[in-house]
Amino acid sequence: MTSSTDIVIIGAGPTGLMLACQLSLYPNIVFRIIDRNAGCTTQSRALVIHARSLELLAQLKLVDKALAQGTFVDAMKGYFQGKCAIKVDLTQVRTKQQPLNTRYPYVLFLEQSTTEQLLESYLHEHGIQVERNIEVIDIKDFGDAGAEVTLSNGEILRPRYICACDGARSIVRHKLNLSFSGRTYSESLFVADCEVDRSPCSTKEMMLFCESTGLSGIFPIRDNRFRLIGTIHEGNQDDIHLSINDVQKIVHTRTRRSDINISNCSWISVYHSHHRHITTFRYRKHYFLLGDAAHIHSPVGGQGMNTGLQDAHNLAWKLAYVLTHSAHDRLLDTYHDERFKVAESLVNTTDRAFSFISSPYWLTRFFRLYITPYILRFLVQPILNSSQTLRQYLFRRLSQTAITYRSSKIYDYGASAGQFHRTTPLPGDRFPYVIFEPCYYHFVIFANQQQSTKVKLFIDFVKEKYSKIVRIHEEDLPVQFEGAILVRPDGYIAYRTTIFDINHFQAYFSQYFLFESI
Repeated sequence: MTSSTDIVIIGAGPTGLMLACQLSLYPNIVFRIIDRNAGCTTQSRALVIHARSLELLAQLKLVDKALAQGTFVDAMKGYFQGKCAIKVDLTQVRTKQQPLNTRYPYVLFLEQSTTEQLLESYLHEHGIQVERNIEVIDIKDFGDAGAEVTLSNGEILRPRYICACDGARSIVRHKLNLSFSGRTYSESLFVADCEVDRSPCSTKEMMLFCESTGLSGIFPIRDNRFRLIGTIHEGNQDDIHLSINDVQKIVHTRTRRSDINISNCSWISVYHSHHRHITTFRYRKHYFLLGDAAHIHSPVGGQGMNTGLQDAHNLAWKLAYVLTHSAHDRLLDTYHDERFKVAESLVNTTDRAFSFISSPYWLTRFFRLYITPYILRFLVQPILNSSQTLRQYLFRRLSQTAITYRSSKIYDYGASAGQFHRTTPLPGDRFPYVIFEPCYYHFVIFANQQQSTKVKLFIDFVKEKYSKIVRIHEEDLPVQFEGAILVRPDGYIAYRTTIFDINHFQAYFSQYFLFESI
C-alpha cells in the first residue's frame, strides 16, 4: 500500500512529539508520526526543563501541568573534597528580573517520561495518534521528485518532507549516509534514580561533589526520589554493570557521608557520553534532522532535550508556512542556518565543560581539585552575591533564553528601519517575557507611536494585506520599547521599525512570502 502525506515524523521522543504538537496547530497540514516503540519511555532520562522550553509548553497550554508535576530547584551547591566552594541561590533570579526576561525563571526537574506523556496526551486530545511499533526499513531518494519511505508494516509513504527525530542512532541519518562527526569521551557515566534516605541535599536543591576519585551529583526528582550521577574511570569501561550497592559506595566516598542510604532503584544505566553533530540540518529538499539525530553532547547543563524541543519549534512554523501560506522554499533553509549554529556552539561549550570536570589527566585534576575551589569561593561567589547582572546573564545562557539568530540569512535584507535605543532587541533576538498566540506573526505597536497618521496608515496596510498571518497588538505590554516590532511565530524578532515605511516592510517580507498569496 502506498500513501502520500505532507510530512512524516520519524521518532516520538520529546523532539518528535513537540514537532507534531506544533504542526497540529495548523489544521490544513496532513502529517503522520511513527515510532518503533510500543509507548512512551518509562525511564526518567532527560530531567531538566529550562525556561525557554517552558515557554513552548505555555504556547500549547501545557505549562501548568508541567509545573504541577515537576520540582523547582532553588539552589545549587558545589563541594570540592568535602568543602562547599560555591552556592548559587536560584530564587534570586526569579524575584529580581531586571529587565523582564521570562515568565518562567525556573529550573524545573521533570522526568522525560512525564514530558512525553504530556505531549502525547495533547496530540490525543487533538485527534492525532502516534503510530507505534513501526520502524523505517528503507528510504529511497528521487532528488527533486521526492522520497519514498518503506515501513515495517509494508506501507510505503511518499511525503513532501521527512523529519528525522529518531535519536542518536537515527535510521534516517544512516540511510542517507550523513556524517556524524565528533568523538566519544573516554570516561563513562552512571545514572541511577533511587529513593535516598538522609540525603545531603533537600528536595529543592542539587549538589555536585568533586573528589580525586571523580565527580558525582545528586538531583531531586520528586518526593524522596533523587537522580544520582557520577563518572567512572577505572575498569573495562565497555563492560561495566553497577549494582545499587556499587552506586551507594561511590556516593558514600564522594559525598564523604557514610550514613546515606539508597533503595528502590528504578533505573541504573552506565554509558559513554558523546559530542557529535551533523554538517547540515536540512539535507537536499526533503529531509530535516532534529534533536539527537542531529546533535548529541555531554549532559552538562541539561541542554540536550531542551535543544531538541527548540529545533522542533523552529522548524514547525516554517514547514507550516511553506505548506499553507505559499512561503518561499528558502524559508526552510533558515532552519539549518539558525539551529546548526546553536548546536555547534552548544556541543563545543559542553565539551569543554565536561572535559574539564571529568578529565583524568594529572594537571587538569590538580587544577580542578586545588585551584578551582579557591576561584569559586573567593572570586566567583562574591561576584554572584553582589551582581544581579551576572546572575541574570548566567541564567539566560543556561535557560536558552539568550539564544539569538542575528546572523541568519532570513535577515539578509534590512530587517531594521530607523534609529533605536541600544536596549531595543535586534532582529533575530527572542522577544522577552511575552508569549504570543502560536501560528501568527505579531506586530507590536508601542504606545508612544500609536497617534501618528503615518503609523495608522502603516497599520491599516498590514491589516489589509497581511491579515491571514499577522496580528496587530496596540495594547500595553509588560515590556516597552520604541517604534514597532514584528515577532515571528516562534517568538523571535523578525523586523523592527521606527519610520513605518510601507515599501521597506513590503520589500523585507517579499524575501520569503509571495505577496499575492497572503
